[in-house]
Amino acid sequence: MSVVTKHHNVGCLEKIYLLSHSSGSLKSELGCPQGHDVSLSCRRVLPCLFPDSGGLLLTSCASPRHDDLKEMLDTNKDSLKLEAMKRIVAMIARGKNASDLFPAVVKNVACKNIEVKKLVYVYLVRYAEEQQDLALLSISTFQRGLKDPNQLIRASALRVLSSIRVPIIVPIMMLAIKEAASDMSPYVRKTAAHAIPKLYSLDSDQKDQLIEVIEKLLADKTTLVAGSVVMAFEEVCPERIDLIHKNYRKLCNLLIDVEEWGQVVIISMLTRYARTQFLSPTQNESLLEENPEKAFYGSEEDEAKGTGSEEATATPLPARKPYVMDPDHRLLLRNTKPLLQSRSAAVVMAVAQLYFHLAPKAEVGVIAKALVRLLRSHSEVQYVVLQNVATMSIKRRGMFEPYLKSFYIRSTDPTQIKILKVSDGPSLPQLCLSYEPKAGKSVILCPHSNAFC
Repeated sequence: MSVVTKHHNVGCLEKIYLLSHSSGSLKSELGCPQGHDVSLSCRRVLPCLFPDSGGLLLTSCASPRHDDLKEMLDTNKDSLKLEAMKRIVAMIARGKNASDLFPAVVKNVACKNIEVKKLVYVYLVRYAEEQQDLALLSISTFQRGLKDPNQLIRASALRVLSSIRVPIIVPIMMLAIKEAASDMSPYVRKTAAHAIPKLYSLDSDQKDQLIEVIEKLLADKTTLVAGSVVMAFEEVCPERIDLIHKNYRKLCNLLIDVEEWGQVVIISMLTRYARTQFLSPTQNESLLEENPEKAFYGSEEDEAKGTGSEEATATPLPARKPYVMDPDHRLLLRNTKPLLQSRSAAVVMAVAQLYFHLAPKAEVGVIAKALVRLLRSHSEVQYVVLQNVATMSIKRRGMFEPYLKSFYIRSTDPTQIKILKVSDGPSLPQLCLSYEPKAGKSVILCPHSNAFC
C-alpha cells in the first residue's frame, strides 16, 4: 500500500470517528445525510480500507442486530447453538439488551441438547415478561419441560411459565405449581414456592388454592425448601399463624442449616410468631422487679376506709408466680444463638432483633458483642447497626457499656457515620465518643464534669 493510500485511509478513519461521535449538526457539515445509519457506513468502509484486519475494527461500531448470533442459532449444530447462547447470556450478565434475539432463541426451546436448553430457559426467564406474545407460542413446550427427566429443566420450565404475566394462563400456572409441589426433587419444590407469590400477584383470587400448596410445602423437611416457602407464606397469608403451629419445632431445628437468605426470612417470621404466642419475658421481669415491700402497705381504698391498722399493713398480698419460659420459647432462643456468629450481617441483625424482643434481661446481652463486630464492616452496615443500637440502648441501658471504645468517632469514619454517632449520642449508651489519633487520647463527650479520660 502506497503512502498516499495510507494517508487517505487515515483521513477516512478520522471522518468515520467524527461521524460516530458527533452531533447532528456536525454530521451534516461532514456530508452525512439526516437519518443515515453511521454504523452501516462503518461496516461498509472499514473492510475496504483494511482488508487484512479480520473484522476486528468492526467491534466499536457493530450493529446491535446480532446477525451472527441469529445465524448460529438457526444452524443444526448444537455446538454453534451452545456457543451463541453462552455469548447471549454473557451479554445479559453485562447488562446489555438482547431482547431482539427472542424469536431466534425461543425456537430452540425444544432443543434436545441439555446444555443449550438450560441457557435458553435462562434467557426466557429474563425476557418472557417483556415478550409475552412470543412466549405464549411456546406454552406447550414449557408444559412438556415440566415432565422432563432433568430436575433443572423442570424447574426452569416452571420458572419461565411463572414469568409470563398473562392472566389467560393462570389455570396452567396453578396446575404446574401443584404438580411441582409434589415433585421428588427439592429444587423443583423450591421453585414452586418461588412461583407462588408471582401467581398471587397476578391473580389474588387464587389465594385459597395457593394456601393449600403453602401448607403442603411447610411440611417439607428439606432445608432447601424451608426459606422459600416461608417467604411465600409471608407474602400470601401472613395472618394464617395456624399453619405454623405444627411446623414450629421443625423450622427451629432446620434453621441452622438453611441458606442465609432463608435464615433471615425464617427468623423474622418466627420473631413475629413468638411475640404473639409466648409470654413476654421482659414484661414479667418488670413485675418481678417491683419492690415486694409494697405488698405490705394498704391501698388508697384502705386508707379512705381507715383500715391503716397495724394488722392491715402487716398482711402481705399473694406472691406472684415466678416466670417460667415455655420450652418452645427456649428452643427458639437456643437454636438461633449460634447464628450470631454468621458471616452474614443480615442474619446477625435478624437474630439480634429476635433476642431483643424475646430474650430475658439476663440473656439479651449476648447480642451486644455480635453487633459491635458488625461495626467493623462496610459503612452501609455500620449505619444500620448504629441505628439499631441507638434504639436498643434506650430500653436496654448498659448493654453496650463494655464496648464503649467501639463507638468512638474516628477520623476514617464516613460523614454519615460521624453525624449518626453525634446526633444519636444520648441514645448510644448515653455517650458520644471521639478519637484523636495524633494525641493518642480518647475524648468522651457526656453530661458529666469529668468527661475526659
